[in-house]
Amino acid sequence: MRKRLLLLFTLLLGLILVACSGNEEAPATDEDGSEATDESNGDSIELKVGHIAPPDHSYTKGLELFAEKVEERTDGRVTFEIFGDGQLGGERETIEQVQLGSLDLTVATAGVVGSFVPELSVLEMPFLFNGVEEAYEILDGEIGEELMAKIEEQGFKALGMWENGMRHIVNNKKPIHNPDDMKGLKMRTVENDLYIETYRALGTDATPIAFPETYTSLEQGVVDGQDLSIGVMVTTKMYEVQNHLTENGVYYAAAPIFMNADKFESLPEDIQEIIVETAKEVTDEQRQINQDMEAEQKEFLIEEGVEIVKPTEEEMAQFQEAVQPVYDKLSDQFDGMVERIQEQLGK
Repeated sequence: MRKRLLLLFTLLLGLILVACSGNEEAPATDEDGSEATDESNGDSIELKVGHIAPPDHSYTKGLELFAEKVEERTDGRVTFEIFGDGQLGGERETIEQVQLGSLDLTVATAGVVGSFVPELSVLEMPFLFNGVEEAYEILDGEIGEELMAKIEEQGFKALGMWENGMRHIVNNKKPIHNPDDMKGLKMRTVENDLYIETYRALGTDATPIAFPETYTSLEQGVVDGQDLSIGVMVTTKMYEVQNHLTENGVYYAAAPIFMNADKFESLPEDIQEIIVETAKEVTDEQRQINQDMEAEQKEFLIEEGVEIVKPTEEEMAQFQEAVQPVYDKLSDQFDGMVERIQEQLGK
């Protein structure tokens, strides 16, 4: 009797296990038969974004607009977690995080991205562009496409060339109309040969200082000035320690927006297309946002007592002539791209 009961129990247990296994759902698969990932089976995809700009900067406004449009156009399949104001580190740190894949997307000034993509530094040759329209002509054309391709060679997916605007000479000593007025000034710069050579050519003492230390260095007289976009001067309150701005556009600060390439490739094709097309659209809008903000910010600086000098055409020619040694020394490292830009712009 005991043997019969044991046999009956064993058969019953087997039937229960078979029934349970039959109710298990098979894993979702893609068209090629492989198991589907979260990105391809309709689950929400969260993209992590990091950047250094404060809340009222055009980077921030551009990223918020980009995120809003992508979320809407993907019906909420893509969402964004944005960490601004340097929460995840400086620009170099966020770029490294995107390259390694611990961060999905960032926007950063070309001067810092140039440490990863040396060809981008061509955009910051001194007085190369006479205003933003000339910069747009180059960035939105063949040369811009080549620079985007160079970014992608370093493990990124380039999405657009945003902007931080034209950078101008600012200082707390005196009005500057021409290069002679700059002689003897101590100018803060980043540790980069291009910038150091530029300030030396202008007759100043070039002093590399990390940006977070610049405000204090100006307060303490370690340096007298630097170059800044109008937007950065306002949002970082540099006008509190610098009261002279020379609107001479020493160089144009482009700001590439880019993703980790592997993350981008892991996304469904329709979402890839939405991200690329939206980024292209928002590139134009971010630039306009920046220009509109700068017009208001310029008025704010005047109200705060900043003296703004606009050099004449003759004085601008003097600036361009003064930095010619920089072109003689460094142009060759850009494989003819400086000459191509100048030719396209008729210079």
